[in-house]
Amino acid sequence: MRPTAPGRILLAVDGEPHTADAVRWALDLAVHLGLELGAVHVRDPYLKQFSNEIYAQGREEYLAHVQDCLEDTARRTSAAFEEAVREYVQGMEHRRDVSWSFVVLDGEPAKELIKLLERDEFSMVVLGRRLRPRRAALRSRDLAERLASAGCKVPVLIVPGARARR
Repeated sequence: MRPTAPGRILLAVDGEPHTADAVRWALDLAVHLGLELGAVHVRDPYLKQFSNEIYAQGREEYLAHVQDCLEDTARRTSAAFEEAVREYVQGMEHRRDVSWSFVVLDGEPAKELIKLLERDEFSMVVLGRRLRPRRAALRSRDLAERLASAGCKVPVLIVPGARARR
């Protein structure tokens, strides 16, 4: 297998506090390596599956509420990412262009990220992560563990959240 030429950096963002440091790491890498940063927020169907079960019982209001919550989270995540990019650029000692994009996808996060990686557009993945024991991470829906078990073929940089380093 030949090494992948540098392309773009894939950054998974979910709007959670533990991903803020991952955003800064990904921006640093993108700027210093001269790569585009592709930020992705995946609306996980886990809640939608649960809401569909309730919907089948005739609770349309709940289904609409869950959909609104998923869309609101995506909007807030996008806005927070754009703000982080603005703050990063303003804080740079020597201003450089930061090339980035932001997309929202629907699906199971690990599967959607693997699909993007299979297109060979990305040469690495950056993820934020809460601190938890490995066994707990395996039992949870931990994205880094799911990517590793799915056979991710590019390097994955896992950045622990600020509380994890204390």
